This record gives sequence, structure tokens and C-alpha cells, in this order.
Amino acid sequence: MGLLEVISKVFEDGVYFGVLPEGVMGIELVTPEIVRITFVDRVDQNLFCKIAIEEGYSIDARGYAPRAVDKGNIVARVGSKSDPGADRSIFLYLFPKSAEAMSTYMRAIATRLGILNPDNGRINAEKLLKYNLRIIRLVERYRKSRYKNLIKGSENVKIA
Repeated sequence: MGLLEVISKVFEDGVYFGVLPEGVMGIELVTPEIVRITFVDRVDQNLFCKIAIEEGYSIDARGYAPRAVDKGNIVARVGSKSDPGADRSIFLYLFPKSAEAMSTYMRAIATRLGILNPDNGRINAEKLLKYNLRIIRLVERYRKSRYKNLIKGSENVKIA
């Protein structure tokens, strides 16, 4: 099972109790918009940044742990000393499927990206899924690169 399946379950049920993907120690829904993935080892920040750049994100690391940024929005960041899990965690900033579950900040971003229609409050599910899948793909690529020696051949399914 890959990160996509587990994160989907966490979004649906609020928690996941099954077998976690290789290299992952825990996946938690921190808020309706933030998922924390805790790895068994410290996050390789250079690898995270390299993959983020390959995925089309920019990196912001001015005096703090690296953040993958898309059009000015933080989409994923490495945990810092003050975070639970510290530098073994990556936080994903995903859009929930309900506009009511979004913070004002995320609603503004969703509106700007065409995910949320400000006139009627409707979500464009296709754009929401595309945006979220791109972020999950970043972290799944990181996980597969970091833990490639532990991953079984059957789990090497590419997220489209």
C-alpha cells in the first residue's frame, strides 16, 4: 500500500490503523488541511528538495526547514525542532473535499487556483484532486527514493 491509499483513508476516516508503507512510522491528520507523515529516519532534506524541484516546486529554506512552494503557497515542508516528530516528518498542505473544512487562508488559495467557486461555494473536484495528487506524488517519490532498498517490487506502482 502506498501513501495515496493511506492518506485517502486518513482523509475519509480521520485515522488509519493498517500496515504503513515502507519507511513510514505514522500518518496523522493534524487539521482538516494538514497531514503529517513521520518517517523512521530523519528526512533527507537534500533529496526532498531535489525531488520537489523536479516536480516543479520552488524551495524556501531561509533560516528554517525546507518548504516546497507552488505559486507562493507552501504545499509541503520538513518538520522542525518544535514539531512533533521533528525532522523525521513531512507536513502536507492539502485541500479537504469540503469548502467548510477549509481555513480562510486555504479558501483564498482554492479560489485563486480555481478549485473553489467564490460565487456558489462549489468545489471543482477535478482541480482539487489534481492539486492534492501532485503534492502526494512529491512525498511518495521521496519515500520510494529514500527507502528503495526496503520497498518490495509489488509496491512500485507509479502515482499518475
